[in-house]
Amino acid sequence: MSAPPASGDDRIGMLDTTRGVAVLGILLMNITGFGLPYSYDNPTVWGDESAADLAVWRLMALFFEGTMRGLFTLLFGASALLFLQRHTAHTHELRPADLYFRRTLWLIVFGLLNGYVLLWSGDVLFYYGFAGLALFVFRHLSPRRLLALAAIFMVLQTMISVGEWLDFRETQALAQAASARQAAGEPLADGDQEAIDAYTALQAEFRPEQENLEAYVANVRESYSSAFSVLRGDTWFMQTEFFFRHGIVECFGMMLLGMALLKLGVLTGASSTHTYLMMIVVGYAIGLTVNVAEIRQLESANFSPQALMNVLLTYDLGRIPMTLGHVGLIALLCRIPWLTNASRVFAAVGQMALTNYLTQSLFGLLLFTGAGLALYGQLARHELYYVVIAIWVVQLIWSPLWLRHFRYGPAEWLWRSATYWRWQPLRRASASTTQVSAPT
Repeated sequence: MSAPPASGDDRIGMLDTTRGVAVLGILLMNITGFGLPYSYDNPTVWGDESAADLAVWRLMALFFEGTMRGLFTLLFGASALLFLQRHTAHTHELRPADLYFRRTLWLIVFGLLNGYVLLWSGDVLFYYGFAGLALFVFRHLSPRRLLALAAIFMVLQTMISVGEWLDFRETQALAQAASARQAAGEPLADGDQEAIDAYTALQAEFRPEQENLEAYVANVRESYSSAFSVLRGDTWFMQTEFFFRHGIVECFGMMLLGMALLKLGVLTGASSTHTYLMMIVVGYAIGLTVNVAEIRQLESANFSPQALMNVLLTYDLGRIPMTLGHVGLIALLCRIPWLTNASRVFAAVGQMALTNYLTQSLFGLLLFTGAGLALYGQLARHELYYVVIAIWVVQLIWSPLWLRHFRYGPAEWLWRSATYWRWQPLRRASASTTQVSAPT
């Protein structure tokens, strides 16, 4: 099956294909959030901890953790720049800026709908909308300056993690000292009980009490309204505190890197084979080394809070090179002639990335919450990937079929219409119509 031609002559095949890989790949990580309580980083929180579950967690942590989100974010930065370049090429007036900010603000609306209507607390559209507002300022920077700024934001993100790690260690040390005095029968000093309580609360964030988990799962499964009552709190946290602590800095770093890679031709497939090979070799050599070390540390410590905090220190050192390695691999695969049809199918998925991303959330809502089959917490970790494969099959089939008849995906059409303040043509002209209207 091959995808239809793009709705315009200005589609960039590798960008669409990479976007398709990213939107399908991001489900590999999001599925644990859809189907399991507080188990994204720790496979021992919920379930039987079978060998199959642990094997799946290892595979995801090694190759995909943070990298599919990284690809998605890179591509958003590139797409934002591409949108501005295409519009400013025709005019030097304010209209390109007007369209860009309207387009980006509507993405925030999509993110709010995804978080509070489709109940997906791990939504990234809200992040991209807010962070994307600032990208306009950097549109004219050279690739070198964009790379330098991206590196600064990436280092800043790691420094934020270092600060959290230091805070954790301080809280841990104070609590352990207070607990030692308490065990020895000594009176607690001022602040000792507060230190113990603070550390207990921190541990509960990593591994909630079983009865609390069971109550949480029961609420998600009971009905849409009961699921909303608990999941809205998760969405609020992710779109406020977590966003300003981690999300916005991470987004800026990867988006600026995406803008630089677009200007350098890396994301369009214009770079040399040697460049892509170097991205694969260096990216995977660094990324896999770091990821293997993190996996071993987590497993040897039985996913203790201390170990989970420790891996934050090297998280970006593993995921960013791996993400660049994926870019290099996709670029080379796009050059293989006998993979052309497969590339076109993935490109169709990528052309409908917003629709497919939101559709994944809709599947999550209908499969796992009380709005549908209420399977939340009922499937083992490895069984969730049967669901992933089923969703992939649907999206790989329906995306090229849809685009044979329509110019845009449903969500893309709505987004485009809202951006231009008028309904955009959706249906493709038939072959007969094209022939009749063609100039003679």
